[in-house]
Amino acid sequence: MQLVELQKIAGELASRDVAPFAISYDSVETLGAFAERNAIGYPLLADEGSNAIRGLGMLDEDLDQHHAEMGGAVRDDQRGVCYPGVFLLDERGIVVQRRFQRNYRVRESGLGLLEQALNVSLPGAGPSASVDRERVRISVHLDSPTYWRYQQLRAVVELDIASGYHVYAPGSPDDYVSLGVEVSADAVEVGEPLWPAARPFSIEGLDEQLQVFEGSVRVAVPFELIIQRGEPMGDRAVTVMVRYQTCDAGNCYLPEEVSVQLMVEERPSVE
Repeated sequence: MQLVELQKIAGELASRDVAPFAISYDSVETLGAFAERNAIGYPLLADEGSNAIRGLGMLDEDLDQHHAEMGGAVRDDQRGVCYPGVFLLDERGIVVQRRFQRNYRVRESGLGLLEQALNVSLPGAGPSASVDRERVRISVHLDSPTYWRYQQLRAVVELDIASGYHVYAPGSPDDYVSLGVEVSADAVEVGEPLWPAARPFSIEGLDEQLQVFEGSVRVAVPFELIIQRGEPMGDRAVTVMVRYQTCDAGNCYLPEEVSVQLMVEERPSVE
């Protein structure tokens, strides 16, 4: 997690009695120096020899291949590295969720991870924009103000739909304009949107079972900015486009699109 994010969510963690900790194959001395240098206030556990990492099934067994894919070779001191994985434990110590990435360099943002792991909505830590349209207000933010190579971010879209109106959920018949969210940038890999639950809806006289969103709607889209090895990073523009059509019990209005561009800054490197 980034330190600025930990500061933003410290109150939420305390209120929910959440205790974060990290495990690494590094030595106690290495982790101690890292924690002191970066003012890390949660425990860092040293697993020299990677015994616990192996037991948890997190050891990167394909380290040579993963390094080769990124244009590098494995050093001897990197043997024993684990996949970036997160285990969520309940108050009894039972694992209730596991989150893994494709290789050891990919990381979720701290805020995005906590929102998904704890099923809560936290204030956006990244750049944001809002657009007011008739019958709906659209707010967009990124879950981190900065990015680093291989980091997974999320674009979060929130719709406040006026009372008495709805928008159709994805999967509706082609005759209906479903809510859509698209994320684009130079060289980007976009994942599947995370949709909230919709409610059933029917139109009198039509034999169709539809799904709609009403009130407050929150959609999150994971994405990763693709930066090739040796390519400069720099600040990047991320465009988020929202397509929707508002309807009431008897009428549908013309489809609309809202597009916002957000700038995410390169995160300074931490040794």
